[in-house]
Amino acid sequence: MDPIVSYKAFQINKSYSDVVYDSSIWISDFNFIKNELFFLKTVIKSNAFKATIPNLFERLQLLVKDINRLNEDVNLIKEKIEKYKYKVTETINSDVFSFSEDYFEGYKSLGKEIFEFDQKYKNFKMHLYEFLIEIF
Repeated sequence: MDPIVSYKAFQINKSYSDVVYDSSIWISDFNFIKNELFFLKTVIKSNAFKATIPNLFERLQLLVKDINRLNEDVNLIKEKIEKYKYKVTETINSDVFSFSEDYFEGYKSLGKEIFEFDQKYKNFKMHLYEFLIEIF
């Protein structure tokens, strides 16, 4: 299932405080996804599936590889968000409060990257659910 919706930035005229808040929400969401991926990987590796299913081991290994790749993406994107949040927070805390278009561009760029990851993650989960329905 490929994404049929493309990313479009809304409300690009956010305050620094709004951007910091959004960044905090993104970080929280990625922490949840990281925990969810850990859970899914644990379930997949649990040997709770019938051994009579054709190519079961290979299919489970592919799912584990997908989870590992998604985990890498989560770590990279979360790190970018944290750096961005730090930069904006420093701007808020500095004595010289200067308006910069850079933080809007950074916000839009991160928003697009998060949207694209979200689509990839949803596709993975749909694939996983289809697989689980097939084997049960």
